[in-house]
Amino acid sequence: MIRKITLIFIVAFSVFGALILTGCTKQALQQPTSQQLVGKWIMKTAIGNYTVQGTNRKDTTSFTSSDYFNFKADGTLAIMESQQPHNGNWQVVNNKLYISNTDYIDYPQGFDLTTLTPTSLQLHYVESDALSSLEQTLNLSK
Repeated sequence: MIRKITLIFIVAFSVFGALILTGCTKQALQQPTSQQLVGKWIMKTAIGNYTVQGTNRKDTTSFTSSDYFNFKADGTLAIMESQQPHNGNWQVVNNKLYISNTDYIDYPQGFDLTTLTPTSLQLHYVESDALSSLEQTLNLSK
């Protein structure tokens, strides 16, 4: 009888422990997007696809390890690009990243967050009208 009670206790405790560990893991994976962005991201490449009055141009810019975005928890942003600092603000609304007051990449439609992992960030922006179109993809890593 004592063995049976001990066995039931051990099984119940093991199941309870597994549920707690699984619950913690799911919570860590469901961290809000804005919290996942906080930190310093090194710029890797910017890929552009531009069409103006029917003429298309594509380019890729590679960056150095000294080019970065530093998203701070208070909503401020420090960007260093080609030894030029750009400071401003950032926020995430409906899974779009809005950057403002940097005089660098302040696109009012915001960036789509096409990739966001602990080590990889990809920002995508598209804008077009009757005469032109602009598509940019910025790849960053931690």
